[in-house]
Amino acid sequence: MIECSIVIPTYFPGKIIENLFRSLPQVREIYVFDNSNDGDLKLLIENKFNNINYISTGDIGLGKTFNKALDLVNSELIFITQPDVILYKNCIENLITAKKKYKDAAIIAPLMFENDKYSIYDNYTFNLDKNKKRVNKIPSGDFCVEAINSTAFMLDKRMIQEIGGWDDYFYTYLEDIDLCYRLKEKKYGILKIKESKVNHVGFKSHKPSIHNYIDKKRIFNFNKSSLYYNYKHKSKSFFYYYTIKNVLKFCSKLLANIILFRKKKISQNFIKLKSYYYFFLYDKFGKKNIQMK
Repeated sequence: MIECSIVIPTYFPGKIIENLFRSLPQVREIYVFDNSNDGDLKLLIENKFNNINYISTGDIGLGKTFNKALDLVNSELIFITQPDVILYKNCIENLITAKKKYKDAAIIAPLMFENDKYSIYDNYTFNLDKNKKRVNKIPSGDFCVEAINSTAFMLDKRMIQEIGGWDDYFYTYLEDIDLCYRLKEKKYGILKIKESKVNHVGFKSHKPSIHNYIDKKRIFNFNKSSLYYNYKHKSKSFFYYYTIKNVLKFCSKLLANIILFRKKKISQNFIKLKSYYYFFLYDKFGKKNIQMK
């Protein structure tokens, strides 16, 4: 048995999560933290995958979910992944081998493939530059990165606890980048391991029947998380420049799409403006994350 714990956050994942479950090796403990109170998922685990611990958390978001996991799991190494991921053979074993080699690494992560092709989104930078040129050439060896997303990675529990765990404000999006930023401030390493791989389907971690609802939540939370991230880590002048620039952009696009009768685009830009409204009026600059009704 592998001395590691696996943590999987969920929100109505549907049948795709069975592929993940079947790809998991035997480890010390596996936890599903269900944000959706999904009765079908609970029955699936009870009937077919009873080696997995099911915990219903309510709709609390990723930051709080990962902190709950941090308090609960017993292993010093925790592998976190998502319902729309499949682990390649020896993925976790190779990460553990790498951790013994890179002792100062707080996070070690597998290479991420999408539809079996190396993903251009395998790692990130702290400036959140969407226009950064990305390549999908498979690395020739292990390498250090600034930041990774929470699709799949293994962390050192002690090091994560040392920086206070995750920031609870982040419901979803940028909770991982924020964590990496703070780890880098402490001089801890974040590495991608060539011999460890996962395949990520992408935007399939929820039932198709709730896609439109989830898409609205994604837009809302990505924009609110981006605001908070910049408020937390950038200068005040940059933060207000960023805010004003985006508000003007969203307003102009909203008006243009109203004129052109583009209902979907109208809805998307309205949600973006609503996320800013919530951040300043309800959330009080990151003190409490109020979700869209």
